[in-house]
Amino acid sequence: MATTKEQGNVGEQTSALSAEQELHIPDKSALTPQLANSLRQRASNWLTQAQREFHDALFAQDGSEESLDRFASARAELDSAEAWALRVGRALHRN
Repeated sequence: MATTKEQGNVGEQTSALSAEQELHIPDKSALTPQLANSLRQRASNWLTQAQREFHDALFAQDGSEESLDRFASARAELDSAEAWALRVGRALHRN
């Protein structure tokens, strides 16, 4: 899950957490009820945050390159969050 932070006049900076660590969905034998709840919660949080960012970017468009870039970035983040939430849902459904 990537997070975007604005830091003074440095601009936006994206720091991706370790994809292998953050997005790892264990196999059926390692999936405990606590881990399943954690995966659901992380998927929900990421999806909610991505939806907020997309909504904000959508309604803040003013035709500038900056706003178009923000919109594209927010759309890509939402797509990633949706894809991962679907993977979590499928993994939990199999168990």
